[in-house]
Amino acid sequence: MNIDTQEIASKEEELHTNPDSEPWYSIFGGRYQGNHPPFYEREQLPWTKTLEANWKVIRDELLGLIEEDPDRLQPYKINKSMSFPPKKWKTMGLIFWNMKNHRNCNRCPQTMKILQSLPGCTSASLSILEPQSNINPHQGDTDAVIRCHMGLSIPGRLPDCGFQVDNQIKEWEEGITLPFCDARTHTAWNHTSQRRYIMILDVMRPEFRNRKNEICAHVLASAAVQMLYQKYNFLRSRKRYIKKMIYQVVRVVMFLYLPFQRISLKRQLN
Repeated sequence: MNIDTQEIASKEEELHTNPDSEPWYSIFGGRYQGNHPPFYEREQLPWTKTLEANWKVIRDELLGLIEEDPDRLQPYKINKSMSFPPKKWKTMGLIFWNMKNHRNCNRCPQTMKILQSLPGCTSASLSILEPQSNINPHQGDTDAVIRCHMGLSIPGRLPDCGFQVDNQIKEWEEGITLPFCDARTHTAWNHTSQRRYIMILDVMRPEFRNRKNEICAHVLASAAVQMLYQKYNFLRSRKRYIKKMIYQVVRVVMFLYLPFQRISLKRQLN
């Protein structure tokens, strides 16, 4: 593995951010109107070099694990209408907004070491898009993170296999990172005859890193509310304040719980 934590620390990204800004959240925020660009330049983000230098380590560990145990892959659950045809977008989660899947993390020690070297990494997963399928246009949960794709096994090039954020279209490349603004509307497609494998991860923006647990709690609460409303149809007819009340209760619970998740993971990895 090639990890230079000193270089990452000494070359903190300069994204012209406003330290007094507040994060945007999709659950009550409407359409994103912020000024972050659809895609970021990799040169602005020193941590992308760490990922690219170690991409084969990550690929071999993650793909080896699902080859050994395919049931670790599950269709994306938070919004079941996200892919078409349904259940064609599958993931194996490692970290979800600072919540660790210990079963998977413990089987990927090299990948976890790489992720822990990144500044403010809050989410990471293996993402598979099945042949002849699409991920429908959608907004992410917040603009407080920089989302990043990294190609692990890419079955084709544009126009057959690609990714669009707002009106900008790019293709994945194996071992190359693709950082973007998750709050902007984005979509993906794989019209080839083979699976597309990428790693997806989130890195907290520099100005929000001291609020990491607060922001993660907001997004975890948003995900919980989406899943509840998806499962229980009667909730959809309830007034908006009911949704906000559920959201606030879950947010507080998550905020209190997250520090214990981090302690638990450190004990298991050490």
